[in-house]
Amino acid sequence: MAVFKTKSRRHKPLYKKFITLRTNVQGRKRLYLLKFKKKKWEKLISYITRLIHSSKKNFRTYDLNRYYLPKFYNSFKNRYRMVLYNKKKISLFYGNFLIKYLKKQVNMVIQNKKSRQLNVSFLSLIEKRLDVILYRSHFARSIVCARQLILHKHVQVNGFLVTNQSFILKSGDIIGIFEKSKFLIDYNVSKSFFWPIPPKHLSINYKTFEIIFNGQIEESNLSTLFPFFPNIYYLLRYYR
Repeated sequence: MAVFKTKSRRHKPLYKKFITLRTNVQGRKRLYLLKFKKKKWEKLISYITRLIHSSKKNFRTYDLNRYYLPKFYNSFKNRYRMVLYNKKKISLFYGNFLIKYLKKQVNMVIQNKKSRQLNVSFLSLIEKRLDVILYRSHFARSIVCARQLILHKHVQVNGFLVTNQSFILKSGDIIGIFEKSKFLIDYNVSKSFFWPIPPKHLSINYKTFEIIFNGQIEESNLSTLFPFFPNIYYLLRYYR
């Protein structure tokens, strides 16, 4: 008799990925309410409590053109760890992008010789995705939730059904919600804290649940959209 071993598909909590990164990458409010008793959570909980009691805010403006330089010389191991953690933070914030997808986007930015600001051009490619726009407009609590809305046929673009979560929008496109699915968006909007504020390149009507994409993504519109500092130069170095 042949015995087949199957892998245990036990659900791994999302917050375990925050332990090594020591940051609340996705800015989840529920993380502050949970109580962790094991020792492996001590670093993360102590870091979060210090942020709450200190004068620093959870969200602040970041200069995306700033290139991080350490105060002291770091060895190769420390520098590689910083680059790797930065890549994990950006990937986890956007709902765990695949390595192939990130490599493709980085190559597109590098091959485009007209783009002088590599960080803004890279983020503009990601921020034009349909699932990211639904999350930025607070129609979904997370990017994973926005992908579920798209896959379950609740979203339309210019009057046509779209089930591709990585659909790239163009300037002037109108995102709408089907009439039967508006109660889901109404629930998500009512539970949202509306922070960070939706960027300027989105015109949102919360009565009809429609979004108009203006297509003008600038650096000033992206400075308050992250709960951490996304060092895009490190990401370009990792995949170059």
